[in-house]
Parts: sequence; C-alpha cells; structure tokens
Amino acid sequence: MSKLVIFPGQGAQYAGMAKDLYDNNEKARQQLDEIFEYASADLKTIMFEEDDRLNDTRYTQPALFAHSLAVLAATGIKGDYLLGHSLGELPALVHAGVVSLSDGVRLVEKRGALMSETKSGAMAAVIGMEIKDLEALCEKVSTDEEKVTPANINAPDQVVVSGDIEAVERFKELAKEWGARRVIPLKVSGAFHSHLMEDAKLQFKEFVDTVDFKDAEIPVIQNVSAERETDSATIKRNFVEQITHPVRFVECVEKAVELGVTESIEVGPKKVQSGLVRKITKEIETSHIDTIEQVEVFLNE
Repeated sequence: MSKLVIFPGQGAQYAGMAKDLYDNNEKARQQLDEIFEYASADLKTIMFEEDDRLNDTRYTQPALFAHSLAVLAATGIKGDYLLGHSLGELPALVHAGVVSLSDGVRLVEKRGALMSETKSGAMAAVIGMEIKDLEALCEKVSTDEEKVTPANINAPDQVVVSGDIEAVERFKELAKEWGARRVIPLKVSGAFHSHLMEDAKLQFKEFVDTVDFKDAEIPVIQNVSAERETDSATIKRNFVEQITHPVRFVECVEKAVELGVTESIEVGPKKVQSGLVRKITKEIETSHIDTIEQVEVFLNE
C-alpha cells in the first residue's frame, strides 16, 4: 500500500494557475512568495494574470515548478515514491530533499532558458500506434544527418516523437500506413528530448555541476532509467541526461506497480499524468490536486 506523488510536465499550464491557492492557503502563499523572491522574472504576474509569457518554455517551466510545490505545501503530502514527467522531475527532486528550493529555482530557470533557445527541430504526438512499430518507423525514416526518435513514451498508444524537421515530416507521411490513428504536430520551440538538445545538455551540465545534490529522502523514479533512485550522483547524472533522452513514463509507472504502489496523487495543474496512468495500469488508483477546492477536499478527508 504505497503512494506515488506525480508532478506534471510542460503543457499543463493555464492562466491564473495557483492564484486561488495563493489567495486562500497560507502555506501555499508562503511557498510561492519564497519562489517568487528567488525567481529572476516576475513569475507572480506570469502565473496569475493573462500573460503570453506563460507559454514560453523559459517561463512555463518555473510556473509549473511553483504550482506543484504550492500544492505540496498546502496539503503536506509526502508520498512513498516520486515521479515527475520531464520538467516535473525537478520539483520532485526539491520535495525529495535532493536540491534546495533556491537551487531548484535556479535550475528550473536555467533549464527553461536553454531549452527555449534551441530553435531547431520539430515534435509530433502520435496516437494509436504500437510502440515497436513507432520505433521501427523512426529508424526507417532517419538518416545519419536527419533523425527522429521517441521523446515522450506517455502511454501504450500515445507517444511523442522529436527530431530534425525533415525526418519528422517523413515520419508523419508514413505514420498512418504504419498504424497511427492520428499524428498531431506540436507547437514547441525546439525538438525536446532529442539529439538536437545536445548543446543545451552540455551547457546545463556545467550549470548543474555547480549545484549541491544530496541523496533523496524519498525515492524518485527517474525518466531516464525508469528505476527507483536515491543516490545523489546517479540522480544528478540522470537529470542532466534527460534533456536528450526519452521520458519513459510507461516504464516508470510499471516500475511503480512493481514497487507496490496502489495510489497516485498528481500535484499541480490539470490531470494529464493521471489520465496516462489509468491508460497504463488498472492497479493504481489515481487522484489529482490542482485548485484550492481540491486541497480543501483532501484536507477534510
């Protein structure tokens, strides 16, 4: 009977996110004020008002980071295991005691900035295609110069591919013949979790090496390894590698089941990851906490 806390990734943001928590819960407000103080941008305005910057990766990532940690502050949830989707791995590391809150803000700002500056490449969501067929098609349409690979393995029938524009286009042209129901181009600044992020990863590693990482107080199931990790050096290495490697969310959830997880709580905006968990397994009961109403229901249970 173990509990998994899940942290959402990019795409879950919305205007006004966490404002109701800030206005109505003292612990959430204190946590957010501390994050806003550390942040170099006016994150409060970006999150709470109608602000186009919210959909810029540079600011999206700190906003998601802040919202998840505000929910945790308001509820006091700890969890037996932690799992973040891509960017969500960073608030998980703060919650696990791996990095301090101030370093977490520095890291999320650096990560968001580097990823937003990588303008080349494309991404597409693929619905209804077997993973093995998707991997085979990626290999078929890739060349030494132009590559497309799985980036987010979100559910058995939902995978995002990423890579050079020409390779992604070739993939899209053939995908339905290979079993895909739909292929949806994504509006992104670059080809995340692909070889095109290599320069960003190298720069990020230099920055990460200046930050103190501690062993995790709560085990983190990391995207790169799909394993339960607590060792600080391993966590740091995996966290850096994640920028160019796929998010193995299906395998991460399967690992949680193997570890005895029976309940998951998604903390932060929307409930995208909870829906994915239900597609992957029936053995985990899912719930999510985003708004002040949901916080109050949780606290009164």
